[in-house]
Amino acid sequence: MNPFTFGDWTDNEPIPLGIVACYRPGEAFHGALLQDFDVLIFLIFEQSETGMQTHHRVENGVHYQLLSLQAGELRRWIVTGENRSLVHYFLQGEVVDDMNGQILHLRQQVERFEQPLREQRLFFEFARFLHHYVEAKRHLTEGHEMDAYYSTLKSLHHWACIELVQKAVYPEKTIWNQIRTHSAQVYKLYEQLTFSQETLEERVELVLLACEFSVMSKMADCTGLLIRVLRSRRVPWTIEELIRHPDLRYVKRELPMVVRKLVYRSLIKQWPREGRSLFQSEEIRYSVD
Repeated sequence: MNPFTFGDWTDNEPIPLGIVACYRPGEAFHGALLQDFDVLIFLIFEQSETGMQTHHRVENGVHYQLLSLQAGELRRWIVTGENRSLVHYFLQGEVVDDMNGQILHLRQQVERFEQPLREQRLFFEFARFLHHYVEAKRHLTEGHEMDAYYSTLKSLHHWACIELVQKAVYPEKTIWNQIRTHSAQVYKLYEQLTFSQETLEERVELVLLACEFSVMSKMADCTGLLIRVLRSRRVPWTIEELIRHPDLRYVKRELPMVVRKLVYRSLIKQWPREGRSLFQSEEIRYSVD
């Protein structure tokens, strides 16, 4: 039986879409998440003026931590891989209330890894992979081997996520345990980068070379979301218009770099064309056809 009433939350406007409760199993201690509380509760709203709030409460002798947040914030975590522990417990928790079925629908989308969630996650992982790959190359050129190693490890992490997403597997907290069974190639590169006897520079160069040939070959597949947006109208897009597009909101920081890489690879076109003689400043626009 649910020990909570939520009277001071559910009786006021706005009314939450739903409530999910994650209980501490038995006497096990989940200090990293529950912080010595018996229950973690998600109170999910359609809109919220205050953003996510954290509350520590007690009711009927039960101490619990309550997170009040927008459904959009939760969806952002799912697409970007942020707060993986919280996402995990949202998926595993008990649905206490679900006004119109949106909470169960969102959980089913993640469990089945359906579109458009999968397409959004794939593009996000590729954008982050490209960011760290370019960063690692720059660090290596400048002689900063430890920084290059760290950026390479992060790019390899996003490569692992790409492999999982393309197999319709949702990336979880323990990504390297997952990838061991889904991509021997990526896991072997992880082992070579972290445990091999070669010099640090040699290890980084090896993994970056593999990134160049393996992941870049998947560029067209990974950027399908951006290609679809570019094709959604006949007029070419400015970079600012793309950054402001709601479907691309999770990658707006990396989007300029991704767009330029696609131009370089001739996957999208820029207007005006390269080599055209201009006598005044003109906005560059992008299209597919």
